[in-house]
Amino acid sequence: MVLSSPQPRRTPPLDSLRELVPGAELVKVRANPNNWSQAELLAAYTWPQHQGERLVSFGNGNYSDDAHHTALTIGEFLDQYRQLPVVRLLQASDSAYTFLVELTRPSWELAGGGPQ
Repeated sequence: MVLSSPQPRRTPPLDSLRELVPGAELVKVRANPNNWSQAELLAAYTWPQHQGERLVSFGNGNYSDDAHHTALTIGEFLDQYRQLPVVRLLQASDSAYTFLVELTRPSWELAGGGPQ
C-alpha cells in the first residue's frame, strides 16, 4: 500500500469562485440581497506572508470578460453557501451585501502557526 501526503482540503462550492480569478486566495463580492444574481466581483487578494499584515491585491481589477457569468456564479454561490464559515459579511444595507470569501486558508494556519 502506498501512502500519499495529504492534500489541502478543497471545498467544491468554492471551486466556482476560484474559476473566476485563478490564483486568488480571497475575493470580495457584492450582491443584491433581494436578487442574488445581481452581483459583482469587487476585488481579489492573496494572503500576506505574515499574520496581521494587510491583504495583498491580486491582479489589476479586471477579472472576467463576462460580467453576466460572473454575476450568476457569485449569485448562485451566495444563494446556497453564504452561511459557510469561510464567507464573512463585511457590510449590509437594503440594497447590497458585501462579503469576503476565503478561497484558501492562509499559509500560517496550514503550517500550524495560528494564534494559540
